[in-house]
Amino acid sequence: MTQKLLSWKPYLALLTVYLIWGTTAGTIKLGVDTMPPALLPCLRFTLAGLLLVAFCLLKGERFPDWRETKTHFIIGQLLFFGGNSIICWTVKYVSTGFGGILVATTPLWMVWLSSILPPREKIPVLSLVGIVIGFIGMAILLSPQLIHPGHTSAIFWVCIVCLLAMTFSWSLGSIYARKHATTSSLLMSVGLQNLFAGLALIPVCMATIHNWASIQPSPKSVIALAYLVLLGTMTATPCYLYVVKTMPVSVSSTFAYVTPVLTLIFGWLFLGEAITPTMLVGATVILAGVILVQYINRHWVAQKQSQAAREQIAELNRPLQGASAQ
Repeated sequence: MTQKLLSWKPYLALLTVYLIWGTTAGTIKLGVDTMPPALLPCLRFTLAGLLLVAFCLLKGERFPDWRETKTHFIIGQLLFFGGNSIICWTVKYVSTGFGGILVATTPLWMVWLSSILPPREKIPVLSLVGIVIGFIGMAILLSPQLIHPGHTSAIFWVCIVCLLAMTFSWSLGSIYARKHATTSSLLMSVGLQNLFAGLALIPVCMATIHNWASIQPSPKSVIALAYLVLLGTMTATPCYLYVVKTMPVSVSSTFAYVTPVLTLIFGWLFLGEAITPTMLVGATVILAGVILVQYINRHWVAQKQSQAAREQIAELNRPLQGASAQ
């Protein structure tokens, strides 16, 4: 009975990631209803970071040295300051479902950046096809605005540029984190990265909020902030890291396909956002490109690892073969 329960834990963690990350954008929209867009992520990242770091220190974990602290600072700026805080402003002008579909292109950016940043990683031809398919889906998603530019406000295009910059920053941060490993625990790493992002947002708050006395967050916004801190950061992130550690990549990476769909459904059910046929077609094409890229890359990596293993075995057997010939 206990063994069966343990076998379900990774799936329960993955389901938790689906549900929380699929509702994060909608929760952010509820939060910024009565809270400035810069203040919400500032409070979210700072509070979550402080709680996670304090928890790690109370467990007896050491604070990382200066070199690792600098690495966490850079990752925090790319992943959370540049990668997550921007959406708090864009949801005021673009539907969460629309933004969620654009954010689904993140794996495409990651593959492309991996091919141009040193050390460069070779991209299989079919992965390039997947990237092209993904960006065709993006063009379909934006086609109504491209066909009728006169009916689209300038603020819409600014939001699109910001969302694409957000996915670019998150992708760059993910690649940087992968290539700059640290010895800190996962919780300490996430805590410090959130804390540094929250502190970096303080000057943004000071520059953009001119009348602090007028800020009167509604209970809905306060609940949204608590949800983002306790669930969005402190629960979903450790669950995702646990899933990555215990499940195959083919399973753990499915969040990239599921969360945009849940974001669409959440916005439709609870925020009254429309789901148009163009959005559905664009989302389908984008997700098809993402699935193709990730599937091909996994097989490419598996083949390279298998070939390297065979070469290593052949190298070990070579002296034995020479000895038997003598």
